[in-house]
Amino acid sequence: MEPLTIRIVMTPEAIRKIYDYTYWAFERVWNCICQLTDEQFTQELGYSSGSIRHHVIHMISSHHRWVNRLKGEEVLPHLNIKDYSSLTAVKAKWDEAKAEFLDFIYSLDQAQLDEVVRYEIASRGVVSSSQQWEVLLHLANHAMDHRSQILAMLHQQFGVQTVEQDMIFFLWGEDVNQG
Repeated sequence: MEPLTIRIVMTPEAIRKIYDYTYWAFERVWNCICQLTDEQFTQELGYSSGSIRHHVIHMISSHHRWVNRLKGEEVLPHLNIKDYSSLTAVKAKWDEAKAEFLDFIYSLDQAQLDEVVRYEIASRGVVSSSQQWEVLLHLANHAMDHRSQILAMLHQQFGVQTVEQDMIFFLWGEDVNQG
């Protein structure tokens, strides 16, 4: 008996919904971040990517670099964290990156999502290939991981009241705060 092969189809509409949620959740997290001073925002915390600023810059860089890979373009270097010394500077860069990323996401059709792209991640010594939708799903999950880390750091290090970021709340259209 041959193994069962299941073909997963991720539609453009599903990817768009996932990223509409991703950016909705980020805005909720950003509102928590805005309770910090610039000094707290840039303070090294010794966890994961370091400061909360570094986490956000890492997410922006990741989005940029993966879109470069998916478009078959040269992968640009990571953003220089020192170029973004304040909440205002980071948010401006985030908003710019978000607009570019959503333009890309909303331009994709089914054939493009199903397309297999080859890529290299030099820092890890990895050469691999994935369908575009798989990379986009990875990137959304990666962003969720860092949002969760940020929320924990905000609460544990600075006593900031944080929010829930569950996708179901986005789907319900509710603004539910953690109590």
